[in-house]
Amino acid sequence: MKISIVIPTRERSRYLRHSVQTALEIDDDNIEIIVSDNASSDGTKELMQEVDDRRLVYVNTGARLSMRQNFERAFEASTGDYLIFFGDDDGILPKQFPYLRELLEASRPDGLSWIKATYGWPIDGYGKKTGGVRFYRSNCFGSPKPFRGADNLRKLMTAEVSNLRPVPDIYHGCLSRAYMLKTSMDGNTVFDSAIPDVNLTYRSILKDGSFVGVNHPFSINGYSPASTGGGHGAEQNNHSDTNSSKIFAKENLADTMSDVCPHAGSVALAFFSTLETLRRNHALEKFEPDYLSWYRYVLGSTRKNPALAESMRGILRDHATATYTQSALTAALKGPSQTKRSPKERLARAHGQLHSFRVSAAEGAENTILTAAHTMDAILGQDFGAVLSGDMTSRLAWKAAKRRSMGFQRQL
Repeated sequence: MKISIVIPTRERSRYLRHSVQTALEIDDDNIEIIVSDNASSDGTKELMQEVDDRRLVYVNTGARLSMRQNFERAFEASTGDYLIFFGDDDGILPKQFPYLRELLEASRPDGLSWIKATYGWPIDGYGKKTGGVRFYRSNCFGSPKPFRGADNLRKLMTAEVSNLRPVPDIYHGCLSRAYMLKTSMDGNTVFDSAIPDVNLTYRSILKDGSFVGVNHPFSINGYSPASTGGGHGAEQNNHSDTNSSKIFAKENLADTMSDVCPHAGSVALAFFSTLETLRRNHALEKFEPDYLSWYRYVLGSTRKNPALAESMRGILRDHATATYTQSALTAALKGPSQTKRSPKERLARAHGQLHSFRVSAAEGAENTILTAAHTMDAILGQDFGAVLSGDMTSRLAWKAAKRRSMGFQRQL
C-alpha cells in the first residue's frame, strides 16, 4: 500500500526545505513525497533538485494557479492509495509514521484523522508562543475509534464548526484515493471549491463514509507570517501586516471554478461558502443548513474589523436574496453574533491546558519545523506501538513521555 505525502508550495523555500526533510526522514520505501510548486520564483525548483531521494516527486504548475488548482494538480501527480496533504511550513513526525501505516493497513478505512500538534516559527516580531510544541494528555496515545462522516452532520448544519471532532480531513489527515474519487462531483475533479481541505471535510460529512479517528499526533501544523490561514486571520482581525490573504483572493479570480460567495477575508465566510458550494456542485440541496446559525457565525467573525463587517453584510444580503433566507439574515443582524467558542468549549480548553506541558523545539542554534518533529518524536518515543498492541496503557505511555520531556527546556 503506497502512501502519498503531498506538500503544495508557493514562494516559501525558506520553510519548505525543513518541511520536506520531515518526510524524507521517514524510513519507508513505499511512500512518495509530492512537492507541487505553484510557479515559485524563490529558488524552490533548485532546492528540490538538490534532494537525492527517489521518493521525492517535484512538479511545477508553470503558471500561478489558485490553491484549489494546485491541490488538484498535486493529486493528479500522485499515485498513492492514501494521501496526506500538509503545508510548506508544516511537518510530519517520521518516527510516528509506522503507526499511521499500521492503522491504515489494519482496517483500510476511507480515511484516518488525528489531532495535529502546533508549532509557531520563531520569526522576529511574529507571535509570543513560538519556537516550541505543547503536548496534551488527551491528544496523545489514544486508542483508534471508528466513526462515520455523517456523525458530524448536525454540527455542520448548525455552524458548530469548531466542534467537529473527529472529522475526516485531507489536510493533516489521510483519505483514500478511491474515496476521494468516489465522492467527487464528476468522478474526476477531486477539489471543487476554493478551500480544498474544508471541501473534502464537509463533503465527507455530507456524503458519509467509514473512518478511523485517533488522538495521537502524526503531524505538526506550522504557522508563520507566510501562512495562508494566518493571512486570513490577520485580515479578519484588521491587521494589515500580511498580504497572503490578498494574494489568495487574486489567484482565485483566475480559477474558472468559482465559489457561491466571493472571497472577503473572513475564515467564517470561507467555511460557509464551501458548504454552499458543495450543495450546489453536488446537488445536495436536501441538506439545508440552519441559515440563522450560519449567518450569526459569519457575522461574528467581523467584530474587530468594521470595514470587513460592512462588506460581509452585503455578501450575505445577496446570498439571502438568492436563497430566499432574508428573514434568517434579518434575525441574525438584529440578534447577538455567535461567539467563537462557547463557555463549555472554553472550559474544556482550559482543562486541557492543565494536563499539558510545553517544551522548546530548539536543537542547538536551529529551531524549525524539522527540529520540532525531532523533539516530538523523542518525547513520544515508540510507546504508541505498545499501546496499539495492548502491551502498554495510554496512561503509562503518557507518564513515560513526561519523564522523557524532562530532558528538554520547558516553556510556558
